[in-house]
Amino acid sequence: MRHAQAALAEPGAEDFSRPLTAAGRTAAARAARALVAAGARVERVLLSPANRTRETAIIAARELQLDEALLHSVPELYAAPAAVIRNAIALHHGGARGLLVIGHNPGISALASELSAHRAPAHLPTAGMCRLPLTEAGWRELTQP
Repeated sequence: MRHAQAALAEPGAEDFSRPLTAAGRTAAARAARALVAAGARVERVLLSPANRTRETAIIAARELQLDEALLHSVPELYAAPAAVIRNAIALHHGGARGLLVIGHNPGISALASELSAHRAPAHLPTAGMCRLPLTEAGWRELTQP
């Protein structure tokens, strides 16, 4: 999942600290409710430590009725390319079979496209997501460091 819509950076402010907009908070909740409606079982959430991904994850956890202890901030996910996200999944999945990764474009979109054999959009919109059911072999391959 890509983080929801964030406010534009204030002059002199860091990109890392941008908060979600009101529309972004609404979109994050809507996206998480779509996961619930699809019957997704999320057991762990990996997220970039940026403010906008953290806010997206907290909203998603609330909608998914997940304990916030299942949210794991992974520093290398901030603005990470697809290969780094794959590696973070392998290192931090914690044995979970239902994993939600919340990150940034272009890396999160590139990984979704790659894992879906290019059936996922090449550019996920804010709060956009791609649900990827993997075979046992596919999951093992993804989670091997």
